[in-house]
Amino acid sequence: MYDLVPPSMKAQFNLINLPNQRIKLHVDIDEKLSSKKRLSKYSYNNIIIFKYSIDLDNSYFKLVIFPTNSKKNHFNKTILGSFVYDTSIKYSVSEINVNTKNKTILDALVYGFLQKDFIYSIYKSNSINSRFKTNYKLSKNYLNLINSLNFLKELVSEPSNIIYPISFVKRTQSQINKKNVNIKVLNKKNISNIGLNCLLAVSQGSKREPRVMEFSKKNKKSNVDILFVGKGVCFDSGGISIKPSGGMEDMKWDMAGSAVTVSIIKYLSEIKTNFSYAGIVGLVENMPSGTAYKPGDIIKSYKGINVEVLNTDAEGRLVLADIITYGCEKYKPKIVIDFATLTGAIMVALGQHYAGLFSNDDTLAKTLYQSGQDTNEKVWRMPLHDDFDKELNSPFVDLKNIGAGRYGGSVTAAQFLQRFVPENTKWAHLDIAGTTWKNGGDIMNSKGSTGFGLTLIAEFIKKYFKN
Repeated sequence: MYDLVPPSMKAQFNLINLPNQRIKLHVDIDEKLSSKKRLSKYSYNNIIIFKYSIDLDNSYFKLVIFPTNSKKNHFNKTILGSFVYDTSIKYSVSEINVNTKNKTILDALVYGFLQKDFIYSIYKSNSINSRFKTNYKLSKNYLNLINSLNFLKELVSEPSNIIYPISFVKRTQSQINKKNVNIKVLNKKNISNIGLNCLLAVSQGSKREPRVMEFSKKNKKSNVDILFVGKGVCFDSGGISIKPSGGMEDMKWDMAGSAVTVSIIKYLSEIKTNFSYAGIVGLVENMPSGTAYKPGDIIKSYKGINVEVLNTDAEGRLVLADIITYGCEKYKPKIVIDFATLTGAIMVALGQHYAGLFSNDDTLAKTLYQSGQDTNEKVWRMPLHDDFDKELNSPFVDLKNIGAGRYGGSVTAAQFLQRFVPENTKWAHLDIAGTTWKNGGDIMNSKGSTGFGLTLIAEFIKKYFKN
């Protein structure tokens, strides 16, 4: 029976470390709903995505999946792969054969399987980054997306003695298709000459020098359609306002905003786009030392706004303030989207299932929201309002780097950033502090880095730019 299936309609996965006992799983995708009774239902958020049956047939398990949801978005298609992966782990399967008459469904399934199968554990003895191997050739777009996603997860997972500003630059440079994208790297001297003083202040407590990376689509250096901005604090101790020791090891991934940004640029550098784009990331370490910036310091930002530092652990907004201003001045974008693990407060508000979305444009916000729903990289729009903005005012300087009290911290952080966004520029800020890393994994990812943000933006550009 399986020999009759065309090669392009079949995918096979084999366990890399084979056990003594071999267990096989045959998977059939049937787009015609069976009249068979007692089908199990796979639901997510009370919506049935597909129905299925699983039986033991002689020496192998047979899984038949009947997709039922008419809204076949990215998530509904790729969740099939995650389900097949989870089923394989449940039954200790060593060989998987997937059959379908629809190559589009098969591509999405393989992509979802590979996404769930990836875990970056290279520092564990005898470990591998995936349990299964396959010779199946993904379509170019899915292959580009999974490679970019795995690169993002790799960056976020690396410890801070491996990934710091200079090494981040080197690793990223090797990943971008330079035929389609220009890359410029600013060292400490360049940064100082330009006047990115807020970024420099955050970095001055560390022996590791800061870097700024710029990216731009070839043949388009100004008036770009969209600018992506990423916070790259490669380790955040909190500085002089030092964090509690418990959980501080997690601050190796406080550079996730920059990782999202460069993974987006990697993805875009491999596809044709009908829009122009640029990217910028600010890379620093926030460390306590005799040279560290201190509470009470006043810093003149690149924009010329004097900022009073009341808490050195509110450092990400200082980095973003300078690179947003500089990036907008240089590339004159119509849209700015920034990514940052900016506040613990957003996790209090939304947990780990939604990223906080702040925006000054309704159409931009709605498109990002719908893209999040369609990819399961969910975002929830949070308020921007003068009442919060006033909390940042000071009788002594132009602007404070934290609000008036303990409440609404994610909102006042966004209000701080908005002060540096040029007038009439569409802007969205994504606070991804809660969604970047999950110790227990989630429905589409194994434990650790989730890669949140890349797939969201890949879907967003399809919708917003009709790419």
